[in-house]
Amino acid sequence: MKTVLILCVAAPALWGDLPPAHRVRSAELRPPAVAPRNQAEEDYRRAIRFADGDGAPQSYAEAARYYRLAAEAGLAPAQYDLAYLYENGWGVGRDYGQAALWYRRAAVQGDAESENNLGVLYSTGRGVAHDDAEAVRWYRLAAAQDNVEGISNLAMMLLQGRGVARDPAQAFQLFRRAAESGYAVAQNNLAIMYANGEAVGRDLVAGYAWSEVASAAVAPATNLRSQIAAQMTPGQIARAERLADEIRRRIAGREASAK
Repeated sequence: MKTVLILCVAAPALWGDLPPAHRVRSAELRPPAVAPRNQAEEDYRRAIRFADGDGAPQSYAEAARYYRLAAEAGLAPAQYDLAYLYENGWGVGRDYGQAALWYRRAAVQGDAESENNLGVLYSTGRGVAHDDAEAVRWYRLAAAQDNVEGISNLAMMLLQGRGVARDPAQAFQLFRRAAESGYAVAQNNLAIMYANGEAVGRDLVAGYAWSEVASAAVAPATNLRSQIAAQMTPGQIARAERLADEIRRRIAGREASAK
C-alpha cells in the first residue's frame, strides 16, 4: 500500500500552497552599470546604491524616494522595485494596493517578474480583488518569458484547478520545466508528484532524487526526502542519489551554457 505524501502548508513550496516567489531583483537581472542615458536611469542607480548600501548609507527610505522618481518616469525595473518595497514595508508603509499598482505598471511593459508577482497578488487577494483567472493570465505571461516562478505558479494553478480547468499532466510538465531550470520550489513539487504518482507513474527513485536536489534551497524538501526514503530499499536510495547527481550536473551545464 503506497503512502500518499501530502505535507502541511505552513511554508512556501509545499503541496497545495502557492509560493510567493517575491524577491528583490537580483544583481544579474538589473540593467548593466553603464553611464545613465537620462535622469530616470540616474535616479534608479541612486536607489540601488541606497538599497544595497553600496557607496551610500543603506536606507530603504532613500531607495524608495529615488525608485519612485524613476518609476514615475516610466522605468519598469524601478516600478518593480518600488512595488516590492511597498509589498514588504521596506522604507515605506506596507501597502499592497500600491504594490499592485506599480507591479501592474511594470507588467504592462512586459517585465516578467512583475507579471508573476501581480499574479500572486490576484491569487491571494492582496491589494486587488481575489481573482484566480486573472492570476492565471499574468502567470501565463510570465511563463511565456521563461520566468521560473511564473511557470511554477501556473503549474500549481493547473494542479489545483484554480482559475483554469484542472490539468495535472500539464502541471507536471510545467513543474519539470521550472525544475530543470534550477527552481527549487518546482523541484520539490515535482518530487511530490513523482512520489504520489500524480499525472505520472509512481517513481520513488525520481521523487527522492528531485527532493534531494531541492533540499539545498528549500528546507521542507529534506523532510519530503525522508518520507520517501522510508518507503525505499537501500538499492533504490543508491540509484536515487546517482540520479540526483546527474540532475545537478545537467542543471549546472544549462546554467553554464546560458552565461
